[in-house]
Amino acid sequence: MKKVKTVKKRKFKFRILGYAFLVFLGYQISFNVIMNIKLAHTNEEFIKGLLADSNYHLLYEKKADNLLNKMFSYIFDINEPVSILENTFHYKANKETNGYVSNPKKNMQVSKMKTEPLVYIYNTHQSEEYQGKAFEPYNITPGVMMASYLFQDKLEKLEVNTIVLEDNVIDYMNLNNMKYSQSYKASRKFIEQTIKNTPSLKLIIDLHRDSVSKEKATTIINNKSCAKISFVIGNEHDNYEQNLELTNKLNNMIKEKYPNLTRGVLIKGGKGNNGIYNQDISPKQTLIEIGSHESTIDEVLNTIELLSPIIEEFVHES
Repeated sequence: MKKVKTVKKRKFKFRILGYAFLVFLGYQISFNVIMNIKLAHTNEEFIKGLLADSNYHLLYEKKADNLLNKMFSYIFDINEPVSILENTFHYKANKETNGYVSNPKKNMQVSKMKTEPLVYIYNTHQSEEYQGKAFEPYNITPGVMMASYLFQDKLEKLEVNTIVLEDNVIDYMNLNNMKYSQSYKASRKFIEQTIKNTPSLKLIIDLHRDSVSKEKATTIINNKSCAKISFVIGNEHDNYEQNLELTNKLNNMIKEKYPNLTRGVLIKGGKGNNGIYNQDISPKQTLIEIGSHESTIDEVLNTIELLSPIIEEFVHES
């Protein structure tokens, strides 16, 4: 009898330990799943989340994702069953062929079509900033680099493959004791090779912000405050007329849909002006100024939302 009781006690202890282990394992798995859930999948979603308290119309946008949906989507994507293997068994599928190869040559062609960059965005003046009180608690100052990533997110949602300059031009200038007036020489160091090595590009944008007053830099479209844009073209290089033609076409497309959004095309050259703006590298280049130092980042985002479909149309027509 004593042996039977001893065996039962041991079994009971093992059972308790087993239950405790399962509870601990369940806790660890749940914790890891929740901690790895991305509540913001893109730069745009992250920015919108921070702006929600400062921009009323963002509060009422329909959101298809909630926490529960995100928990399930972390485990698998119903539109891509292979994600069950990826997330559960760490299986790495071939993203370009959806996990299988039915016709390698054909799939390679489709993949190439999808991945060829059409738009390149860079910032010669990476330190140009916007207003953004919603970012103060995070010690973040919104600027033209943030606008570039927002632009990239928006364009890629429209299936326009876009690349953004990620190199730190400011650090490069500091290391080489370069003055602010030499910014275009510094940015050229980073962009020239990329442009020459990417023949698929249809549009190359040097994204800036202006320094005009809030009144001149703002307009209301669809009951939203938007940052006005302007284009700058240098006329002291051989590609001047081609750059101007491209820019005029884009500006006219914007004017057709939103006449008050653009302040027009400024042609600059002569004493006191750059006159080139690195636009001699390619006839597909333009310089766009979105808003001013008094514009808020949410006004810039509103403009990007309007401008992105126009650029999508532009690059597919070119």
